[in-house]
Amino acid sequence: MPDLAFDLRHLKYAMLVAEHGSFRRAADATNIPQSTITRRIQLLEAQLGVALFERSRTGARPTYSGERFIREATFGAEHLSRAVTDLRHVRSAHSGILRVGIVGSLASGFLADLLNRFHRKHKTIDVVVEESSSQSIAAGVSQGRLDVAFVCGSPRLAGCQIRPLWRERILLAVPATHALASNESVNLEDARNEVFIVRAQGSGPEIEDYLVRQLSGPSFRPRIVAHNVGAENLLNMVARGFGLTLSSESALGTSYSGVSFVHLSNSQELVEFSILWRTTTENPAMRALLQLCADGTPSFVL
Repeated sequence: MPDLAFDLRHLKYAMLVAEHGSFRRAADATNIPQSTITRRIQLLEAQLGVALFERSRTGARPTYSGERFIREATFGAEHLSRAVTDLRHVRSAHSGILRVGIVGSLASGFLADLLNRFHRKHKTIDVVVEESSSQSIAAGVSQGRLDVAFVCGSPRLAGCQIRPLWRERILLAVPATHALASNESVNLEDARNEVFIVRAQGSGPEIEDYLVRQLSGPSFRPRIVAHNVGAENLLNMVARGFGLTLSSESALGTSYSGVSFVHLSNSQELVEFSILWRTTTENPAMRALLQLCADGTPSFVL
């Protein structure tokens, strides 16, 4: 088998001669000495063990074998060139894929703005979003399925780094006709006897855990029903009286008919969101996102 690396270095000269029909015309068109082109093609022919061109006084014409070789090799060279260009773009974060895990809503707020700015700045990078619980997307980062996760709190995982980014107030979502809907704020205890509904996936498990911690007492546990629906349909169920739920301020970016959002009166009812990534990540797109976080958040440390 011929040395592929050697052949690729000399293939361009064979392509030039085939294009111009002459060693001399190929040399004139490229300002390369004719002797250089002749020598390189002779070396290529020696490696391949076949003559690529029929030489004559009027020029050079590819042989049957030479025509087939140049046609197939040109196709491969073009693919190789695109692969090299793509690799350079990926290494410079000009293209590629960024796999992002999220917990909350993208309707508005810090995360929506961050991903929007990243997309505007890096339009050729495909951002693939996965929504699940903090535990699930954190595991996705640890296992390499995700490049980065925006999680609640500050979970610690081996081989990963985490940085707090922003906080959001917790909201109580109630039907617009509910007695609590007209309040500017409420104490969660005022709703302890209500039915709460949560999502089976996404942020649902964390909301359920929060409700249990806040409202459980001796001989009492809040009534919580999990539904296998998305965030929008869960709020549609709130509007139709199936129960109340908790959300965060980012959900206020979308209007939900028949639903009112009421702030919790306890000033400590804030949820902290952090960014989590693997220490050994080699994805330049991830590094570009971290840099954007650092540019927009003075306290952020890479």
